[in-house]
Amino acid sequence: MIRWVIGAGLWVVAVTASYGQDAAAANTPLRPTYYTCVKAARGVTLALNDCIGAEHDYQDKRLNTAYQRLRTTLPAAQRTALRDEERAWIVQRDKACAPDGSGGTASLLDANQCQLDQTAARAATLEGRSSR
Repeated sequence: MIRWVIGAGLWVVAVTASYGQDAAAANTPLRPTYYTCVKAARGVTLALNDCIGAEHDYQDKRLNTAYQRLRTTLPAAQRTALRDEERAWIVQRDKACAPDGSGGTASLLDANQCQLDQTAARAATLEGRSSR
């Protein structure tokens, strides 16, 4: 009986995680290759961190491109305001995504995922502002 309960619990976790990834894919500007990589990682922490790292590199370049593009369209005072806004966003991101000191490897993985998600969202925000 205990084996059945544990097995059913693991199945629910797997289905929930799979659904969560599908929902996340629909709501975030992450590339499909990222989700393919995560699926192929099969829960291996090192492989998941590699997926996150590769996508973060892409999203960070996307954010920097959007920032520079927007910056060139603004007058000096607004460029300064954008710079200050970006600095405040970095502080907020770092605070929100700080790993739990007692959380171990899973906490670091969550922190990396948080940084990725926030970077992608910020890139999308800046891209939206520069296309106006």
